[in-house]
Amino acid sequence: MTLLAAFGRLFADRRGGTAVTFAMVGTALVVAASVAVDYARLAGEKSQLQTIADQSALAAAREFRLGNADTGTITTVATTFADRALAEHAVSATVSPTVDTVAKTVTVRIDAPVTSTILRWTALESTSVTVQATAKVVGGAPLCVIGLDRVQQQTVYLSQSARLKAPGCAVYSDSSNAKGLYIQDFAVLEAAYICSAGGKIKYGLGTFNPNPETDCPVISDPLAARPAPAVSSTCLKTNYEIIAGSDILLPGTYCGGLTVRGLAQVHLEPGIYVIKDGDLLVTDLASFAGTGVGFYLTGADPRLRFEGGATVSLTAPKSGSMAGLLVFEDRSVAHVVKHEISADHANTLLGTFYIPRGQLDVSALKPVADKSAYTIIVADRFTLGAGPTMVLNTDYSSSDVPVPDGVGPNGSKTFLSK
Repeated sequence: MTLLAAFGRLFADRRGGTAVTFAMVGTALVVAASVAVDYARLAGEKSQLQTIADQSALAAAREFRLGNADTGTITTVATTFADRALAEHAVSATVSPTVDTVAKTVTVRIDAPVTSTILRWTALESTSVTVQATAKVVGGAPLCVIGLDRVQQQTVYLSQSARLKAPGCAVYSDSSNAKGLYIQDFAVLEAAYICSAGGKIKYGLGTFNPNPETDCPVISDPLAARPAPAVSSTCLKTNYEIIAGSDILLPGTYCGGLTVRGLAQVHLEPGIYVIKDGDLLVTDLASFAGTGVGFYLTGADPRLRFEGGATVSLTAPKSGSMAGLLVFEDRSVAHVVKHEISADHANTLLGTFYIPRGQLDVSALKPVADKSAYTIIVADRFTLGAGPTMVLNTDYSSSDVPVPDGVGPNGSKTFLSK
């Protein structure tokens, strides 16, 4: 006999048949409300346990980075971490870690008994909550390229005779698409480690070195927590264009963009240059150089364009809101735009390109960033075409420009698996 039937019979015996309907409806409402409360509490407990499982798996997986770590040590770390967290929340549960030393994964399963009386009364089969998390160590090289788009083809894409040389760091595509990492023609992608959350495609005579891993854990935007620089409501310059002679520019807000063309020679004083509602365009045979400078692109479709025979030599700030960031694209930009580097002499680009909404396209015919101590790319999409060789050095210690947390040697190499 069900709980509702028992209550209905009790009221019929004591008060007569006319009261049964009201009694059963009232009882049903009480039981339904109690069950709803129980489910809400159960969902909260499960979420709390999942967080503990996630954190325990990550903590244990980091032990793989130690040369003397073994299965016993890693298991102990996972169990100890989980038990301590459970005790802090006064939860009694069973912790079951599983370690795979070949795949370098740690799986933590937590089983906790259900404490609800109502759920047992309603004859639900489940009497416990079970959660599980798996953490994986991927690669060992610092992160220097990540394509953030999780669904599109060619999130990281090389074509024609393009060559990406990143021998000391890792290249990632976050796209789950089977064509998320794509090279074709004679393109070469060379890195210490190459990984794709989806698949990889090699079309034509292109080369991966080494062969990429696929089905890798997705890396969330490593700079998502980095605050954007402040933007002044006052324009330092509006629709400013330099076409000849020498000029010294000061940090500030350049409304309508900034154009440097012809034979202009421009030196930038250290600081943050806000490019608002327009392009940062350097083209022709112009020269554009600055140390300790950062560019914040905001407003209506702002674009970075280094073109033609221009010479570009830029080093990111050492301190302040854009420390280590050479380019920062506003996360609220409405439309995806293409930022282009095709200048013949863009040899020094020291710092991090952070383009979370747009596409960075490199199509120069001569080496790019090869004289930089380090260069890091975090973009929604990253593409190389034509015939450039883009060099991503990892000589972090030779520069006093700090590497942002989350990338380079400051990036995590341990992730929760999908």
